[in-house]
Amino acid sequence: MRVEVAYEGRIEVFDTDRFTEAQPFSGRSMLADFTLEYEDAEKNGLWLTAHCYAANEGYRTDGEEVPEARREKGWRFQLASPKEASELESVAMDGETVLARMFGELVDVMKLDRASALFAGPGGSVASRMARLNDYLSNADERLAASSALMAESIGVAPDVLERAIAAEAAQMEPADDEESDWMEGYGDD
Repeated sequence: MRVEVAYEGRIEVFDTDRFTEAQPFSGRSMLADFTLEYEDAEKNGLWLTAHCYAANEGYRTDGEEVPEARREKGWRFQLASPKEASELESVAMDGETVLARMFGELVDVMKLDRASALFAGPGGSVASRMARLNDYLSNADERLAASSALMAESIGVAPDVLERAIAAEAAQMEPADDEESDWMEGYGDD
């Protein structure tokens, strides 16, 4: 797994496939369990926790049962301190954006993607997905439609970010002032 943390002017890449030792865990690790902890990153920092499932001979039993590989505690790695997290632009995991700074706030893009996939369908910019999801949920849930704070929380963004994203998307649909509505007038009048 690769975690990329982007700041203004630099990107830090953390790669779990390249442990310094061939076997970082005791026993015979058959499965690794990685958790990227990013909720409240600006308060708690950005952490990666790694556990393993070790296939140790001590777990074998007599008989025909399949032996169990049990989860063993691993390590926590701080990828960004709270101070660093307040300066990050984005976090990606295996090429998928997890967090991104938008209008000065961190947006939980993974939560937005999950909600968009469930209700509004995939695709489009982050702002367009926010706007589509806002429209869908407004029509589906009166409680969310009545509260911009609840709506923003359900989407995974700050209320100000949602408001600005909706405004930005609406501006894309408005014709520019310098466009002429009659630009084809007279065409084909031969």
